[in-house]
Amino acid sequence: MNKAMLSLTTIALIASASAQAQGITQTEAITRLLSTPEIRAEWFAPDFLTQVPFETIAAQFKGITGMYGKFVRLDTLQDRPLAVYERGTLVITAAALDDQGRLTTFGAVPGPASAAADQTATQAAQEKAAALIEEVFKSDPVDTALFSPEFLAQVSAEGLTAQFASLRAQNGAFQSIEPPGNGWRLTFEKGQVDVTAITVDAQGLITGLQLQPVVTYKTLEEARVAFAALPGSVTLLVQEAGKPQPLVDLNSRTLLAIGSAFKLAILGELQAQITRGEKKWTDEVTLTDADRSLPSGTLQDAPAGSKYTLRDLAARMISQSDNTATDLLLKALGREGVETRLGQTAMPSTREFFALKNPANLELLRAYRSAGLDRATRREVLKKADTAPLPNAGLFAQGKTTAQDVEWFASNQRLCHLMADVAALPETQLNPGVATPGDFGSVSFKGGSEIGVINLTTQVTTKAGKTLCISATWNRPEPLNEQQFVAMYAGVLKLLR
Repeated sequence: MNKAMLSLTTIALIASASAQAQGITQTEAITRLLSTPEIRAEWFAPDFLTQVPFETIAAQFKGITGMYGKFVRLDTLQDRPLAVYERGTLVITAAALDDQGRLTTFGAVPGPASAAADQTATQAAQEKAAALIEEVFKSDPVDTALFSPEFLAQVSAEGLTAQFASLRAQNGAFQSIEPPGNGWRLTFEKGQVDVTAITVDAQGLITGLQLQPVVTYKTLEEARVAFAALPGSVTLLVQEAGKPQPLVDLNSRTLLAIGSAFKLAILGELQAQITRGEKKWTDEVTLTDADRSLPSGTLQDAPAGSKYTLRDLAARMISQSDNTATDLLLKALGREGVETRLGQTAMPSTREFFALKNPANLELLRAYRSAGLDRATRREVLKKADTAPLPNAGLFAQGKTTAQDVEWFASNQRLCHLMADVAALPETQLNPGVATPGDFGSVSFKGGSEIGVINLTTQVTTKAGKTLCISATWNRPEPLNEQQFVAMYAGVLKLLR
């Protein structure tokens, strides 16, 4: 298994970072970011920000405007987004988001001079980028002259040389490069690494480079051992539907914090109430100022009085992990049924979750903790938290864990049951998560994360007709290496194709 990972400085183009604010489609996400006058820290995944200071991202983003002028529009060129500016274009080669719509990877290369550029121009740009990547990884030691002064101001030439030497020591000599469809895949003697993001300046020097490990397992048992070796608390379940014994079981009955994956319980309760005739998908809910939570999602910025159908809210809750949409649904459905499905009494709404983590509400947090399992007392605390001030969203971009006992808790076993109940709904199939849709007949996904917490739960139907649930959770009092966890999870999915 290859565990090598090198994440250098920021990606000069931050196009899909706004997807936390609007993640319905990649196009909408990129357009919002490129047209906004000021980017926000909460648009980026915590793992991204632990590698790259937000100030650096903001400065480089301003540099884009300085070089290319104002953003005009977003076009498509050979099925890739093409950002059109006053003085040039940029081809976006990679744009990946986590389950909360936050930017995890991004890549772009200078585009053709005309927005109507032909296929040859785009291919030439990609070939130029591939040649540059190959030159970087073939040189031993790495040629630091290929990197811009801005890059080397963040990562010294000595540090860069050391990181590439470590990468080479773990993976062996560079052998080849090929485009996997979203960036480039590098093959070494002993492993593979994906270049998920690369940007260059006008002189052709690298301003941003980000790598993602490619994890490959020979067996599910090898995967189980790898997950078990992670520090902290880790659980993993691979279960085929209708089979009594799981294919992999690593503490799958243990309750861990799961972040936004709890929203599967809300979707399940919504479906149940609709089946019983108590609700309809077309029923409308009205947004009030009191309903606003924090991102991810967009509804926290919508005008008061806006109306949304339950189906619209469900789609936002699952595909974008929209927290305000989640709370609107929870309010409409009531908590009792959701809590029963999740197996957690007196659970918080997302707004209450954020309020309890607000340092300004420390007394509320103490009261919540003192209540323990006393359902009535805890409900009283949550009622106060519902109207308490929310923290600045930047609190969650500082790379530090915050009150991890304020969370939603469930086992992999329960999450797979929750997913099985709703996997046929289109809302669960809007965002495939880590899985590559083409590898399976169908993919249903929901995950969740905050600093120190991550869960990924996927139900797939293989092309051979097998239905499988793969649920993995990792909790730790310190920030997690989310990139590595996602790569390991992807390695499990590859074995199940």
